[in-house]
Amino acid sequence: MTGGAESWLIDLHGADDVWDDAACRGDLSPEESRRAARLRPASAVTYVRSRSAVRRVLAHVLGGSPADLPVAAAPNGRPVLPNHPGMHVSWSRSAGVLLVAMSRGGPVGADVEAVRPVKSPGRVLRTFYPDTAALGDIDDPEVFLSAWTLLEAAVKATGRGLAKGAGDVRLHRPPGARHCALLGIGAGTGGAREWSARTDRFTPPRSSVPVITAVVVRGAATPDRPHTWRFPGTATAATPQPRRPRPLASRRGHVGAGSDAEPNRPTLGRLEIAQC
Repeated sequence: MTGGAESWLIDLHGADDVWDDAACRGDLSPEESRRAARLRPASAVTYVRSRSAVRRVLAHVLGGSPADLPVAAAPNGRPVLPNHPGMHVSWSRSAGVLLVAMSRGGPVGADVEAVRPVKSPGRVLRTFYPDTAALGDIDDPEVFLSAWTLLEAAVKATGRGLAKGAGDVRLHRPPGARHCALLGIGAGTGGAREWSARTDRFTPPRSSVPVITAVVVRGAATPDRPHTWRFPGTATAATPQPRRPRPLASRRGHVGAGSDAEPNRPTLGRLEIAQC
């Protein structure tokens, strides 16, 4: 892993031979297991797979067993790794797809959204981002969701959340582009610091619904394009198997100056607005 961010895009609803749900449950912490037990069966499967996947990515990068890696939450809700203070992690889930991002160089934020129509996208974005008009017409779902995922990823990286941190973020839409870019994160994050970002569009395996991903990281190094991979078919294999990504589009942004708890994602209409 370089000074930027590395990320993995994971299909949580893959073929049955990809997932061993019993093995996934063995990856969870006691608290995660208790939470899974309180969920309805279908929701529990998605939750168990997503938390197992996060832990397997951590083990893949950091070494050790997925179940033995402590994951805590900072006061602002951002996930922290108590035994690895120099490493940063963020994740997001939408429509059965999980995005996990890790960084050695500084705080990182990740967001993923399924591409679908959003009712009154301008009004939705203006709720948190006052400069929406400067982005032009955002009725195209891909344009809107590129802005939304960048905004979410940015406030996860800063740890300030949408309510407090969205006003610090500066977005830009290049002429004729379908993806917005990140120009900067302002003084509310503690002074002049450089941030970098990228968005990508992927179509997950066994799905006709594409997703937009965004990763924002502190530092000059642009985040790597996400890996896509499946779990091996055996219960003993605990490390992810990399696959060549299938991007349909990509935009990158560099910036000048400048959470991730695991609550249920609230919704604004049909749009998910927090991390899973």
